[in-house]
Amino acid sequence: MASLYRKKKTPFWWIAFYDAKGVRQNESTGLRTDSPGDTAKARVLRAELEAKELRREAAAVGESWDSWVPKFLDRHCSSEKTLERYHDAWKWVAMWLQHRHIHTPKQLTYKTALEYIDWRTNFKKKSGKTVGRNTAILELKTLSLILSEAVRLGHGDSNPLVHLKIRKDKPKKKPELTDEEIVVIRRALATEPEWMQNAFDIALNTGCRLRETQIPLSCIDFSEEKITFPSPKGGEDRAFSIPMPDALKPLFQRLKDEKRRVTLEFPFQPSRRWTQFFTKIKKPHLCFHCLRVTYVNRLRRAGVPREAAMRLVNHASELIHQIYQREKVSDVAQWKNAVSFPS
Repeated sequence: MASLYRKKKTPFWWIAFYDAKGVRQNESTGLRTDSPGDTAKARVLRAELEAKELRREAAAVGESWDSWVPKFLDRHCSSEKTLERYHDAWKWVAMWLQHRHIHTPKQLTYKTALEYIDWRTNFKKKSGKTVGRNTAILELKTLSLILSEAVRLGHGDSNPLVHLKIRKDKPKKKPELTDEEIVVIRRALATEPEWMQNAFDIALNTGCRLRETQIPLSCIDFSEEKITFPSPKGGEDRAFSIPMPDALKPLFQRLKDEKRRVTLEFPFQPSRRWTQFFTKIKKPHLCFHCLRVTYVNRLRRAGVPREAAMRLVNHASELIHQIYQREKVSDVAQWKNAVSFPS
């Protein structure tokens, strides 16, 4: 792709790009690096040359979806997990496009795209299950991202989904686990794979997410009794450390003595395995993320200050933190006579 760069002993911006014959060129723009106005013009020039390169690339492979969409997603996504999610969404969208005989972006309209929601939410998998409306909307947003790239590549004149404006359904609140449910789950886990037992213990005592329970043993500091989560939600930039709960010390020590590399190894689709587990023990209303909800609420009832609780579970936003809180009548019973009035 076209790029601007500085060169020694010259005050001008230089630009590198591929010409119509595919030959790499390096030229001076004649626009000064010390001039804000010239710098802005140089950036416009770079964008124009990059657009031409993309159009030539698109012309070389054709306009059909499969000829450029997977390559675009690979280029667009910096996170492996994000890339996996986008490819999964594209798999379903591509199936629908084929079903509707929509072979190029120019054939797609806003009205037609809205039909995807009904098609997706009524599509039964082999298990007989369907997905929710919010999942279909998120997949449409992926299609909107793809259509924006189609415009850049010259495959379409506009993106009909640029402003989707479809309201999502309110997600169901994940419940807090009771002491009785925790006992039942622990008993049932005794006959399940070790990775599930380890994941449950770690999440129950730290409130971390399922993917975060896979912790390298090198990130567990026994001398300082500290746990570092190297790849939490949001990526490596949001890595954080917490004190090691006493309840987890025996588990971590055993794993260390066994010279394990990580606390657990995930199988294929671990979230699905937990869904199947809760259905098996006749508690389909539960999910693994309930452990996080439970931990946040028990921190609050223990009197832990909100700032400290947010730090322990890596919540950057107070709004997000509040979503996890489940106030019970018993939590506020002590204040029932806090206000009095003259008789």
